[in-house]
Amino acid sequence: MNNGKIPVDKLLEFRLEEILTGGMLLLLNSLILIFGDFTKTWLVFLLNLSYMGIIIGAAYTGRQFSGTRRAVFRDWYVMVLLIMIYMEHQFLVPLINPHDIDNSLIIIDRMIFAGNDPTVLMERITVPALTEILQIVYASFYFLPFVLCLLVYRRGRRSDFHITASTIMLGFFLSYGGYYLFPAIGPQYTLDHLQRYPLTGILTFDFLRNLLGTLGGVARDCFPSGHTLVSVLTMLLAFRYHRSFAKIAVPWTALLVFATVYLRYHYVADVLGGLAVALMTWKAGPALALWYLYARRRRELPMTERGTDSTAGTVH
Repeated sequence: MNNGKIPVDKLLEFRLEEILTGGMLLLLNSLILIFGDFTKTWLVFLLNLSYMGIIIGAAYTGRQFSGTRRAVFRDWYVMVLLIMIYMEHQFLVPLINPHDIDNSLIIIDRMIFAGNDPTVLMERITVPALTEILQIVYASFYFLPFVLCLLVYRRGRRSDFHITASTIMLGFFLSYGGYYLFPAIGPQYTLDHLQRYPLTGILTFDFLRNLLGTLGGVARDCFPSGHTLVSVLTMLLAFRYHRSFAKIAVPWTALLVFATVYLRYHYVADVLGGLAVALMTWKAGPALALWYLYARRRRELPMTERGTDSTAGTVH
């Protein structure tokens, strides 16, 4: 007998996306307590606690109530938290790890390009029309993974959606962790004195570049390149879960990765780091999601059926 009480494991059932987000929030608050100046970071600390509260509340209400709107909210709200967490980096990274590694990244680039800086070399092909296009593509970064998740979601296969969404979020959070381990501000600041010509566009270039600069500030978010990591990861997932979108994702990703260096946001070393982490996440992310979905399905079965279930990896 349970005296009418609801078991805790039936009360709170977290999605993998929620666990990953909560884990990132817990890590950031731990870093604040260990390395940060709490007199400067207490507000971010409290915000992170509130985000954790939202996750717990969503898990609780998801068990207690049902409905289409509530289900849609629960499937997507963590992506808003993903962006909110990113906005903290500009403030937190220099407080937690003030040792920028730009000099090391510059050395790596010059070793690859025979003593030259890639952003300076690209001045040979810099033209306003190309700059305009690449700035638009670069600014569309979040739309690529969002569109893939939306397309998979509309197909109605919830397991495919959660595998795709959780893998992409894992990629984001791995890049976030890299910013704290390897802070760097990028060639647009460190190598600006070597550039002979400023970047110029046609219509929207100045607006988009200034907008990104205002939102992100001098963020130490270069290594690994999140633009490369998430875009390549999204492209690879598209081949597995929505092949028709892969036809769009391939050129979109190629232009976006090229834009990271052309627009002087990233070193080539950042791109290589992002590519390496993307490939690892592509292998590990879906495997982790399938394991979690299988374990979650088994928890929902009666004890007498857990040893014989053959569809535990499917979520409807």
